[in-house]
Parts: sequence; C-alpha cells; structure tokens
Amino acid sequence: MQRAAKSDKPSGRRPRLSLDDWTAAGLQLLVTEGRNAVKISRLCDDLGVTKGSFYWHFTDIDDLMKAIATRYTSQDNDAARGLTSVEELPVRERLARMGTMLVDDRAWEAEVAVREWARSDPQVAESVRALDQRIMTVVENAFLELGFDEDEARIRGGTLVYAGIGFVYGRDNLPSPTVEQIQALLSILVRK
Repeated sequence: MQRAAKSDKPSGRRPRLSLDDWTAAGLQLLVTEGRNAVKISRLCDDLGVTKGSFYWHFTDIDDLMKAIATRYTSQDNDAARGLTSVEELPVRERLARMGTMLVDDRAWEAEVAVREWARSDPQVAESVRALDQRIMTVVENAFLELGFDEDEARIRGGTLVYAGIGFVYGRDNLPSPTVEQIQALLSILVRK
C-alpha cells in the first residue's frame, strides 16, 4: 500500500491560537489604535481566524479586555518590565537600570495606552494602581537598602516613580530626558 503524497497546498486549517495570542493581539491593537479599535471582528480578521476561535477562550469582548489588563499589570509581566531582573542587582545598579528604563520609548507605548484606558475603566484602574504599588515598593526598598529611613525612602522613591509617570505623559509635549539626565537625578536622590 502506498502512502498519499504530501501536498504543498495549505490544509485549509487555521492556526490554533492560545489565550496569550489573543491577549497579545488585543494589547497590540490597544496600543496602536486605542480601546475602541479592539473588537472581536477586527481581531479575527487581523489573526486570520473565525469568531469561534475567539469564543473558545472568551465569553465576550469585556472578558478579553479583562485578560489584557490582568496580563499587562500582572507579576508575570514584571519580567518584561524588568522589575524581576532588577531586584537581583546590587542596589545602585538597580536604580541605574530603572532610570535607564524610564527613557526607553518602546516600553512606554503600552504603558500610555493602558493608563489611558484605566481612566475610563475602574477594573483596569485598580490593576494599574496595584502595578504602581509594586513599582513603588521596589523603588522604596532600594532606598531603604541604601540606608535611608522609611520616610526618606518613601519621599525619594516617590520622586523617582512620579518622575517616571511624568516622563510617560509628558514625552509628547516636553523634551525627553537623556540617560545622563536620569542618572544625574538619581545621583541627587541617593545623596545623604
């Protein structure tokens, strides 16, 4: 008995998408075109799949949006943000790395989109608040390790975190700081 020859034609089967595929595609669309662009039909067209594929993972668009918010602000995404890796560095190097991350344009596109979305969605706003608290804790702990008391660590850490949020929102209207300027700010903040 002979085997049938393999055809070079596509089988007509569409790719099987994972939950991560859908949330990544939704986040990308959120970043590039805003919350109102994230629609089931648009995502299905972009991904080349049917709506059945969407409904395999989600009950509706709100379910997808919750998954996007959860994924973006979860501790699993701390690695992408660099929080996990910086916590393992010596404290001065950790602060320097966090400062460098403040001027990385690629990192902030999604941050701006999610923060803008949070302004109109209480659940996303809560996720962003939790993320901000994690970031604040990492930064405060760095200043505690440098020997500052709790109040000083909170003030210095807050200055750095608020500056970072300001850089995110001001980057279209104000000159973006350079790595050197961020390092100069850090050298002021770590002085006793």
